Amino acid sequence: MSADFPLVLIRGAGDLASGIALRLHRCGFPVVMTEIAQPLAVRRTVAFAQAVFDGACTVEEVTGRRCTIDEAPAVVAAGEVAVIVDPAGNAIAALKPPVVVDAIMAKRNTGTRITDAPLVVALGPGFTAGVD
Repeated sequence: MSADFPLVLIRGAGDLASGIALRLHRCGFPVVMTEIAQPLAVRRTVAFAQAVFDGACTVEEVTGRRCTIDEAPAVVAAGEVAVIVDPAGNAIAALKPPVVVDAIMAKRNTGTRITDAPLVVALGPGFTAGVD
């Protein structure tokens, strides 16, 4: 993991989440994304969710690689975005990221807690700032 920038864990790997991952990755942040076993992303050509199906994918010249929680540090150290199938959210407890971004875009909170990390950012409906 980068000594200069903290690890960012993004819940979800659809198109919005992938846009966030691309920007953070290009700024130097190590990025780990979590996804469900059968991603619901519609625009898969611009989503790192495609790595769940193919093992790896490239979005705007950045490679996303499906891996396990244990393999994630090596994947990000290689300059790639780690994509973990983790519907239960175990990666947060295992990796202890200082930053968590929920970009799942569900109609409700699917399990992200304000206590998951020192900085938690939640996008989309179903969240109340300062509460969850």
